Amino acid sequence: MILLGQLVILIIITLILGKISKKLGFAQVVGQLFAGIIVGPALLNWVTTGTTLDSLSEIGVLLLMFTAGLSTDMGQLKQHLKGASLTAIWGVVVPLILFVVVAIMLGYDFNIAVFWGIVFAATSISITISVLGESGQLGSQVGVVVLGAAVLDDIIALLLVGGYVLVFGGEGLGISTLLPIIVFLFGAVLNRMVNTTKMTQIVNVFGEWTLYPIFFGSIGLHISLAGLKDSWPLIIILTGLAVGTKYYGAQWGARMAQLDKPAARAIGAGMVSRGEMALVIAQIGLQANIIAENIFGDMVIVIILSTIIAPLLLRPLLKQL
Repeated sequence: MILLGQLVILIIITLILGKISKKLGFAQVVGQLFAGIIVGPALLNWVTTGTTLDSLSEIGVLLLMFTAGLSTDMGQLKQHLKGASLTAIWGVVVPLILFVVVAIMLGYDFNIAVFWGIVFAATSISITISVLGESGQLGSQVGVVVLGAAVLDDIIALLLVGGYVLVFGGEGLGISTLLPIIVFLFGAVLNRMVNTTKMTQIVNVFGEWTLYPIFFGSIGLHISLAGLKDSWPLIIILTGLAVGTKYYGAQWGARMAQLDKPAARAIGAGMVSRGEMALVIAQIGLQANIIAENIFGDMVIVIILSTIIAPLLLRPLLKQL
């Protein structure tokens, strides 16, 4: 009963703050992320993370990725493969290099610095999907390039984690880590084979009232304000680095693919969000004893902040297209 009550609280508050955020002119997902922070351990402590909530959140990710796949035209993605590839490559290379350099300058060991770089090389498209969907841009050139680049980004990041484990040690990857990408690709292939319009509508309605709020709200549950007084300067520096490296790196890649400046800027903003994929990679590092809990906590806060900033950057840039 307690768990059910927490789920109801999380869904209701997430939906309400999402609607308020949208009314104020922000992306709906910004309010949903703040809902988790407010009702979670950081403030009110009405809702706490646990096995059931984490599982429902993971299902929400999969449903969101499946919907994104259903909305993705693989033919159009193939048409924009050059843009997606260059965006993905530069969106990985820039944060990977700069995070390692800055982390070493801040006094981290080399292996920890490399792991920082890998975590923030990833791009989570679930937040961006929500904003693109709200703006009717999922099937646009920007939407297709961002979706394709984000999938490639995550594949590269997962390969980097595998390589890291081989070099520095750890427990490696499981099939659950790859499921979001697999589900996205399955939805995209299904879209090529049959008419999925009705299916997409049904899945979206179900997700928007149940699993999506659980997922977006649960991201905020990972925030803890304990020890923030000592680490906030580091968090500010790393958040700026997380946003800047992905925004400019992905934007440079898009420009190299000869996309115009407004589209390139929107693509750069669309790639900023780290969300669940970065959290998954950070969690792998914690479980494999690659990073300590205090470093994991700082990573989570930076991931959350970059995830909140991403839609704030993206939405006004989409209006300029």
